Amino acid sequence: MVQYCRKCGKELEDDAEFCDSCGFELNSNPINEETDETKESSETKPSEDKPSEDKPSEVKTDKNEFINKLPLILASIAIIVGVAEGLGTPMLMGWNNILSSMAIAIIGGAIGIFLMEKMNEPLIAAAEFIVTGALIYMFIARFGEISAILFIVAGILTLYLKGMHNTNKKLWAIPILTFVLVFVMLIAGGAVYQINAENSVTVGNITQNITDDGYGYYNGDVSGDIYVGTNFDYLEVTVNYYDDEGKVIASTIGWNEVHPDSDKTYKFKGMYFDKKEPSKAEIKVVDSAKSTTPFYTENITILTSSGV
Repeated sequence: MVQYCRKCGKELEDDAEFCDSCGFELNSNPINEETDETKESSETKPSEDKPSEDKPSEVKTDKNEFINKLPLILASIAIIVGVAEGLGTPMLMGWNNILSSMAIAIIGGAIGIFLMEKMNEPLIAAAEFIVTGALIYMFIARFGEISAILFIVAGILTLYLKGMHNTNKKLWAIPILTFVLVFVMLIAGGAVYQINAENSVTVGNITQNITDDGYGYYNGDVSGDIYVGTNFDYLEVTVNYYDDEGKVIASTIGWNEVHPDSDKTYKFKGMYFDKKEPSKAEIKVVDSAKSTTPFYTENITILTSSGV
């Protein structure tokens, strides 16, 4: 019986198992063959009706990448804010403090980013960020609080998002040395500065004129001269008045100046007006509003006179 190839249509012998033209297997099941071809086609051909799942996946990946980059973004912003805050800090905080805070923001922030991104040391990087923020606040206090907070938050997020692993313990020397070096420089520089400043400021010609006006009030002033022998960012003469028990009853700024001229003598006058009779006045010269170590201190006894 003559048979024909189901694939190419060639006439074949009745006992042939394969087509000698196309090689088709004559005894194969047409249904299974069609099913296999259809299955293969459906697997290789993308479905037009099936909604694409790539976009949600891509959005999720982008979101995760952004979250992981938050510490880097915050640290970078903190560096910029630290410099801006330093430039906006009043001179009464001291130019040395302002420059130090800006240098710490740049150097400390850059080291933290390097440890986090290049060295893959999130724990040490977080420590560097936190130390940097603390040092900025130590130098310019509330004038640097935004950058200090940003650095500290960047440190916390670094720990939370990137883990707390530490592979090289020697790198702990970086945040530790950052703090120690700045602290030592601060103490040494402050000591030298204090000595030079004390030798460059002279107070003299102090006079007092406190009178009892006869109406239950004492008023007048303590005045004098201050000689400035070198350059300062800011100087201030404060006069504190004490009662006979040693309590401060009044405090006044007798003189202050931003960038006072060197080799020049200025006049100061600390006014007093109160019901209490002062028994002592303390004259102090400082270089910033937060200074606790004056360059010059002198106490005088107040001798009130009747103004009636």
